[in-house]
Amino acid sequence: MPAPGVRFLANRGPAIAVALLVVALIVDAVLSLHNIREVATSVQWVSHSNEVLARLEAVLSTLKDAETGQRGYLLTGEPAYLEPYREAVDRLPRQMADLRQLTLDNPPQTVRVLRLDQLASEQLAILRRGLDLFALEPDRSRALQSARQTVLSGQGKQVMDAIRGEVEQMQRVEWDLLRERAAISRASARTAFATTIVGLAIGVGLVALTIWLFARNLAIRQRAADVLQAERERFRTTLTSIGDAVVVTDGHGRVTLLNPAAQTLTRWAADAIGRPIEEVFRIVNEETRGTVENPVTKVLREGAVVGLANHTVLIGRDRTEVPIDDSGAPIRDGRGRTVGVVLVFRDITERRAAEQKLHENDRRKDEFLAMLAHELRNPLAPIRNAAHTLALLGTPDDRLQWVAGVIERQVGLMTRLVDDLLDVSRITSGKITLQREAVSIAAVIAQAVEAARPPAESRKETLEVDVADDVGWVDGDEARLVQAVGNLLDNAIKYTEEGGHIRLTAGADDREIVIAVRDTGVGITAGLLPHVFDLFTQADRSLERRQGGLGIGLTLVRRLVEMHGGRVEVSSEGTGRGSEFTIRLPRLPVDVAEPAAEPAREAPEGPSGPARRVLVVDDQPDSTDSLALFLRLRGHEVHTASDGPGALEEFARWQPEVVFLDLGLPGMSGYEVARRLRAMPEARDVRLVAITGYGTEADREQTRAAGFDVHLAKPVDPHAVEALLTGRDA
Repeated sequence: MPAPGVRFLANRGPAIAVALLVVALIVDAVLSLHNIREVATSVQWVSHSNEVLARLEAVLSTLKDAETGQRGYLLTGEPAYLEPYREAVDRLPRQMADLRQLTLDNPPQTVRVLRLDQLASEQLAILRRGLDLFALEPDRSRALQSARQTVLSGQGKQVMDAIRGEVEQMQRVEWDLLRERAAISRASARTAFATTIVGLAIGVGLVALTIWLFARNLAIRQRAADVLQAERERFRTTLTSIGDAVVVTDGHGRVTLLNPAAQTLTRWAADAIGRPIEEVFRIVNEETRGTVENPVTKVLREGAVVGLANHTVLIGRDRTEVPIDDSGAPIRDGRGRTVGVVLVFRDITERRAAEQKLHENDRRKDEFLAMLAHELRNPLAPIRNAAHTLALLGTPDDRLQWVAGVIERQVGLMTRLVDDLLDVSRITSGKITLQREAVSIAAVIAQAVEAARPPAESRKETLEVDVADDVGWVDGDEARLVQAVGNLLDNAIKYTEEGGHIRLTAGADDREIVIAVRDTGVGITAGLLPHVFDLFTQADRSLERRQGGLGIGLTLVRRLVEMHGGRVEVSSEGTGRGSEFTIRLPRLPVDVAEPAAEPAREAPEGPSGPARRVLVVDDQPDSTDSLALFLRLRGHEVHTASDGPGALEEFARWQPEVVFLDLGLPGMSGYEVARRLRAMPEARDVRLVAITGYGTEADREQTRAAGFDVHLAKPVDPHAVEALLTGRDA
């Protein structure tokens, strides 16, 4: 075995050599670039000095041209001599500006340029005065004589000599700078050359070292390839022996391995090697029978682990079908590129059968709950009718009125339990939908309080309501919101001792509405507090507990509030110290149009409309007779029937205005009776009311399709029946 140092050199040596080579080249390039920049800068400064010298000569030449042109004109009087003067006057400002710009890097030279500019301006002024004197003298000979005297005065010569002195001084400075910068330029060039030679030598040495290290590493790589081949063989053996079906593909989606489990499910053998995965692994959606994207294709496209949704069926080579679940994972090389895919799948026939069994059990459970509700509501209907009939008999005995009140309250409790049981089943299975509209929270609370006040008063409990005037509106289902608030009030009433206090408040800010129900009841222990909204959870589980219920009311509250985009919270200081439930709902903006409020309707004390001809059809004699008696006491003319054919015969004989029709009738269902009645011309304006123990939305849709005008779930509120007959339900 080679020494650690040798192994390190063999494994890391080429990379280190390449890294050193790259570093050397980079350093050499940086130094060369630096030197080249130095040379370029030096050359630029040399050029700069030359340009300053040229500009100085140009300024001096321009002033000479101006002086020569002025003198020629003064001595000869010929206008042609003025042309060089004028050109010099126009050219000089630009030249001085260029000279100032060129000497900005050298403050002493800038000062000299300013003096030179001042002297040049003075010289031009002298020349201009001479021309002005010549022009003002009308006598030609005297003008020429005056001009000669001006020229011979020597004033212009003195200024010109000063200008030459400034120029010569600036030229000496620039010549000194020029020699200095030329020396720097030559030194930079020599340094750049030397750096290039040194970098080249280092690069050649590192290249030689790299070649030697790569050559030495070839043998080690060959040995590593042999080890890798052995590992691949072990990998192949492992995949072949596992229980799940495995297919391996290359980077183009062609099969490279198919283990025995995969061969069994796909019905392909060794001849699958090299074929496209879509040909070997064919899958469709179980329900739509549509082609599903192959997971291998998706892995190759996305480069990530993927899995198909449920209800995927594998079509075997012999057209056999097997439900499967699967997952695909990419195979990556050392650089992270996807070079293949491992597809793992399994037969889930047994699991699918178990899922179908669960689904069937769930369906049967829903059917059982619906049937249970129907069977519970049927006996409740005559009980409620009998209770209201007792109240209408006019007997002055207070005990009889008390009995009627007890029956009515207990029927309401039973009805609520049935409704809650069905609602929680529908909500947990996602089968309930909200009929959304702009809903007034004040109206919601008013309805909930109206229903809760009688049971609170029966327990001598004080129900205090405090609703802010600007509590606002929400986007929601009014009936479901009334149900949520009502359940909180019902819970508070049940768990508050007689004579206790319940307070309902409602307020709002810009974003949400807050409804709180606070009671002085039994309170909630710290251990139970996190679970009060769980299904079938109740505070008192002992046999002697005094409050009824199934433990689903608060679960309904939470689910209904969450369906409205809100949340519900609970707090309690402990046993015997009461509790507080808080609903928070998103508030609609204040500028949302508010529907006009409808006037409140009060239950009538007696018949407020004309007496109606009413036909009551039900196969339960107690239901039929109790509803018929109640309606007769309200002043209506009532006939009855106990089956479908009898209902048709009674209608043809008597032609009632309103028909209260049960759906589950012997001989002919209520749906068929409704359809036959609607087919009769004389029954087109008759009001058909379905009275049934089934109350889901699907049941209501079915009765509407059969021709019913109204759907009432048992036990029917007699006040609602009277409202239908008097026309106040519209």
